[in-house]
Amino acid sequence: MLEVRNLSIKTRHLVFDDVSYTFEKGKLYGIVAVNGSGKTTLFRGLTGLIPTIQGSVLVEGMPVSRNRRRVFYYESFEWLDGNLSGMDYLVFVRDMWHSSVQIDEITALWDMDEYIRVPIRKYSLGMKQRLIIAMYLVADAEYMIMDEITNGLDEKNRSLLFQTLRSLCAENKMILISSHYKEDIQELCDVMLTIDSQKLREV
Repeated sequence: MLEVRNLSIKTRHLVFDDVSYTFEKGKLYGIVAVNGSGKTTLFRGLTGLIPTIQGSVLVEGMPVSRNRRRVFYYESFEWLDGNLSGMDYLVFVRDMWHSSVQIDEITALWDMDEYIRVPIRKYSLGMKQRLIIAMYLVADAEYMIMDEITNGLDEKNRSLLFQTLRSLCAENKMILISSHYKEDIQELCDVMLTIDSQKLREV
């Protein structure tokens, strides 16, 4: 499990105050909250990308800083280097996460073979988003945290994403996704959460 204990995060102001929650493997969690409420800040705090002023995040009982390969988080297509290709990223992720997933199977499933070796600066938004999804699948991490993962997807790829996420949960992975719109992900998720008064609450 991924356990949040008494977590407080401050940026320009206090965003989260003494938050505790346990995310269990085999479940799909959704967070719905408006822009600026702290979804991305929470994800960065959970993965150790920003400092916290109090509390801890444990993965299978160990600090996330010592268990990073069990967690995968890639925030946004804006992080992608346009001079590299999608294949560069997939190979890097496979090697860093010591994954045995076959990259060619993932790129074929997501219809990426025609562009996966092309520089990312030539990708559309939908292509970039499919690359990010492929990175999660290639990493094969036990805990996957996805920020607005449906952005830029057409209906076909959105449906494939949702089928894939349910399959990953069936493999005993923990999935945490965010959205601005409850109706977009409510039927998909086992547990719905929101951010309210600097706390993380089930809805």
